[in-house]
Amino acid sequence: MLSTDAVLYYAGNPVEFVEDIIRAKPDPRQADILRSLADNTMTSVRSGHGVGKSAVEAWAVIWFMCTRPFPKIPCTAPTQHQLHDILWAEVSKWIRNNPVLNSDLVWTKERVYMKKYPEEWFAVARTASTPDALQGFHADHVLYIIDEASGVADSIFEPVLGSLSTSGARLLMCGNPTQLSGFFFDSHHKNRSQYKTFHIDGRDSGRVSDDYIRTIVNMYGEDSDVFRVRVSGDFPLSEDDVFIPLPLIE
Repeated sequence: MLSTDAVLYYAGNPVEFVEDIIRAKPDPRQADILRSLADNTMTSVRSGHGVGKSAVEAWAVIWFMCTRPFPKIPCTAPTQHQLHDILWAEVSKWIRNNPVLNSDLVWTKERVYMKKYPEEWFAVARTASTPDALQGFHADHVLYIIDEASGVADSIFEPVLGSLSTSGARLLMCGNPTQLSGFFFDSHHKNRSQYKTFHIDGRDSGRVSDDYIRTIVNMYGEDSDVFRVRVSGDFPLSEDDVFIPLPLIE
């Protein structure tokens, strides 16, 4: 269990928490995202594939769990695979075999909770398949994590806005920018002033292999929307005027 002084320090210093407690080393862009969570109510990240988004989201869950009293952390994604097999498994990875964390945190297939307060101090995984996926979370400290946010329907986001009115509320959205409309698209365009936004090009990330980039270029071309979305982390140039849209192909 962290001391009170440690909790107070790490609450405003998530990068140091990840390094000291989780025992991971964020790259510069991951560190920027973590700092934004401490400083800003809403953070939105668009990126190419494989730049370390899931790791940042998992670190954010654990950091918020350990540095806020009685937090609630709803996590969602468009599919069960993305939510449970990737994000939720990533959370388990960093808690497992960490004596500081697993002495207090319990990971299950649906929830992560503080041992002494399982009903009041938790993170929960809910697939974004129904409008009420993110409804009903009321606490002084709430962190919404929305993975692959470009594929989440606007109706899922609506309850989030009402919960962000408290000073302890936070929203982190991450994803490949597949859609030319919607809540996530607007966070990087007409509503950008309301967010701290990040754009991570896979070509600038040491986590993305040159072989992967060459494969996408050879298969689709550097001018293709697949390259824009999956490598450069840019929104596609076309959506409505194509016969088979990119999300449907995926």
